[in-house]
Amino acid sequence: MSVKIQSFLKHFFNSFDEKSRKLLDKTRFTHPLYERIILPIEAAIYRAGNYKISPQFKKGFDEAVKRYVASKDREDAAFMRKLENDLLKAHISFRMSEDEYFLYDFFHQNYWERCKWLIDRVRLSSLTEKYGEAIYQELKDKSFFYNLTKDYFRRDVSFIDDNHGEEEFLQFAKSHQRFILKPLEGSLGAKTFVTEVDSEDSVINLYENLIGQGKWIAEELIKQHQETEAWNPSSVNTFRVPSFRTKEGIRILQPFFRTGRKGSVVDNAGHGGIFAVFDPETGVIITDGVDEYGGRYEEHPDSHLKFKGWKIPYWEELKKLVAEVHHSLPEHHRYVGFDFALNKEGQWVLVEGNWGQMVGQIAELKGIRKEFMDYIS
Repeated sequence: MSVKIQSFLKHFFNSFDEKSRKLLDKTRFTHPLYERIILPIEAAIYRAGNYKISPQFKKGFDEAVKRYVASKDREDAAFMRKLENDLLKAHISFRMSEDEYFLYDFFHQNYWERCKWLIDRVRLSSLTEKYGEAIYQELKDKSFFYNLTKDYFRRDVSFIDDNHGEEEFLQFAKSHQRFILKPLEGSLGAKTFVTEVDSEDSVINLYENLIGQGKWIAEELIKQHQETEAWNPSSVNTFRVPSFRTKEGIRILQPFFRTGRKGSVVDNAGHGGIFAVFDPETGVIITDGVDEYGGRYEEHPDSHLKFKGWKIPYWEELKKLVAEVHHSLPEHHRYVGFDFALNKEGQWVLVEGNWGQMVGQIAELKGIRKEFMDYIS
């Protein structure tokens, strides 16, 4: 089957199922027709010829099974056939990834329970449809976001790109011999690292090496508050606050605290970090910690601090700051997932902002699709 035919069929099915879901939301009596007749036919077409329409599905399924399914269950052929068929149907109906299927425990949910979850592809497509691709690209660019919000960073920053020369980076490195580097369009902590320079030659060599790899942002290291440092001193432990500008004012949806593991410089769950949701009204953590590999923790495995019940220090001040920062942005930035850290002096400092994933659903085991769609409408 040619790549063009594969692409056409996948687009057709995705479009068809998105329209079907919207219809089902309004007229539930059509659900049996979809679930018992249409969806099995689609699944059979997907499976035909060992998944020729979507060959990556089989690979993704096999990889996810290794991560999330116990070895004794993998040996049960009947169970594995049922699991693969169910995951395929969920993939077709909801455009979800294999990881989401397991992390949201879809295997034990019916169709209507599954409808409550905000699938990541739906999150991104809904935001793009509502606000436009250009806004996504603005927030994806760390230099653009910094220039909009630099007063809230409260630390020195230098850029390594075509618009900023070597001399600027040299001056930054003279003041901060040890600093953190991040790709300008990176995410999830990928390629982020802390480095140290001890001479002008080492700074020049570093600059030339980095500029050959792409665009970067160098930041003065955040010296974090003792209360957040206690969770894991090797990473700056941050707070993700999804903020929505609505007719009723700023609304916060499923914020969460992130902490790294021993020795790691990043707190992202995709790199072994752990996160836990906290109540946006009280600032108190209401879930156990979780990672993106399905692990759940009552306490941090290294520092042994307990997640549930820990109160975010200076939470009321952060709530006010989130609203202030969001209102400082252009009107078209209706949704931003802000990351903040608490510095040694007890001041909140902005780390970054983007159209972040709503992974708090994993920790709370609660879908937020309706609330999200209401807030961006």
